[in-house]
Amino acid sequence: MRLLPKLLEIKTIRKSLNISQKELGEKLDIPQSTISRIENGTMDPPYSKFKKIYEYLHQQRMEIEETEMTAEDIMTKKIYFVNSKSTIKDAIERMNEFSISQLPIIEEEGQNLGSITAKKIQKLIIDNPELIHATVMKFKELPFPEVDKSWNVKDISNLLIKYPAILVKQYDKFLGIITDSNFLNLL
Repeated sequence: MRLLPKLLEIKTIRKSLNISQKELGEKLDIPQSTISRIENGTMDPPYSKFKKIYEYLHQQRMEIEETEMTAEDIMTKKIYFVNSKSTIKDAIERMNEFSISQLPIIEEEGQNLGSITAKKIQKLIIDNPELIHATVMKFKELPFPEVDKSWNVKDISNLLIKYPAILVKQYDKFLGIITDSNFLNLL
């Protein structure tokens, strides 16, 4: 018999599967606000409701683990990026042009120098609009992790909890990028 996790573990499990509270609520016919209260520990749900949530999340995890899909199978092959000389304005234009919210900062030689996200840009230019002309290197964030094309989907899912994107490589060449949207297309 499988034991149910602690109440507060539901949030971690849900996030590791990249399922939103809203999506989980819709799938199980449970209000999103109820799921939020359960995850925050402000509600002690009936056993049947908690079991229903856990069993759904467990089923989703098992389906993903059973697939033999790899990074290469789910990646987007076109990588949009900026380089170290690009400005914040260049990054904004690129994000708008391709409807994306994060960009790696990659040099022509294939060096992964960092990243820039729409959230970071928003915070910067709201406080100081003149920063739009600064280089992305001045405000770069950590580089997106790099994984081999053979990485399995489960490990990729766990990385996407911490990072907005993952770069897929083979030897010294970038092959593609994986974001939450690639992963959610599996479900």
